[in-house]
Amino acid sequence: MKFISHLLFGIIVLILFYFLLNSSLQLLVPLSITLLVGAVLPDLDHPFSYIRKAFRFAAFVILSVLIFLFLVTPTSSNFIQQQCLNFGCNNMIFLIQAVVAVILSFILVMIIDFFIPFHRGPLHGIIAAVGYAIICGIITANYFSDYILIAFAGLIGYLTHIIPDALFKE
Repeated sequence: MKFISHLLFGIIVLILFYFLLNSSLQLLVPLSITLLVGAVLPDLDHPFSYIRKAFRFAAFVILSVLIFLFLVTPTSSNFIQQQCLNFGCNNMIFLIQAVVAVILSFILVMIIDFFIPFHRGPLHGIIAAVGYAIICGIITANYFSDYILIAFAGLIGYLTHIIPDALFKE
């Protein structure tokens, strides 16, 4: 199945899930996020999926920012900045640090990408679905009293992906 099919199936299940449980409107957002993310997340292992592309982009941006912030700490760049004060090269140092951050984050994303398992491998299994549900429960436990329901929505969402994939193998 394709991304849009998984997403539409997830939306249908979300509507049924929400009305069957007669949940409060306050839970609509976390239920929707966990269920719909779960409906498309298993395709993280597909090299050309939308979720994998989004993951690569988000990881690249986050790593670039973190590495850049690490590089511009006063302790790491004081010596170079003191050496360059007479030459006015602070902008050049800033640019070099930004380029180094981008290059390092690109390399790290490629390394992470290499370790993502093959398509319809471990991410398309029950253990991954339960793991996703547990993570959803842990993340939402501090914010919602119905965190178990939200975790269950994550599990249902994940299953809406792996069950049709198992039934309709392409």
